[in-house]
Amino acid sequence: MKTKYLVGLLVLIVAIGGATACSFLLPQGTDTSAAQSNPTPAVTAPAGNDSSNSQEQTQEESSAKKTVQAQKVTCTKCGGSGVIKCSSCSGTGLQKGSCASCGGDGKVYVDANGATHPNVVQLVAVLACHEETCSACGGNGGSTTACSKCGGDGKVTCPSCGGDGYT
Repeated sequence: MKTKYLVGLLVLIVAIGGATACSFLLPQGTDTSAAQSNPTPAVTAPAGNDSSNSQEQTQEESSAKKTVQAQKVTCTKCGGSGVIKCSSCSGTGLQKGSCASCGGDGKVYVDANGATHPNVVQLVAVLACHEETCSACGGNGGSTTACSKCGGDGKVTCPSCGGDGYT
């Protein structure tokens, strides 16, 4: 019974720190590479135990020598692509225009009095009689420029995985 706990502890040490973490358990001068290259070590059954107990010990000790490699998990935020849509330009790669009359949308609302208002004012949308193309910018919203955050690509490096697609 004590042997199972010792083997379990060895498996845990190997899983966490690798095979070199167990080197402190071996006598000095022991070659760990030779011990690792033998996948099925010879184990003698203690007196009074049956052969099934000996097989369990052999299997547990051989599993203790196997190293556990971390699996790569695909990033859930970017789906493994390493990039996400730019939040500043909504993935278009362009900054909104800067027309003062329409707020960069290229449209204005004309109220019942004939006054024009940019559509960013929510109250005006309720009072508006109709929508028109902005006469100040010709409907293009002003001069559009490449997005400063994504450089015009519309995509930025995923902050969750750092761009490699795995977490």
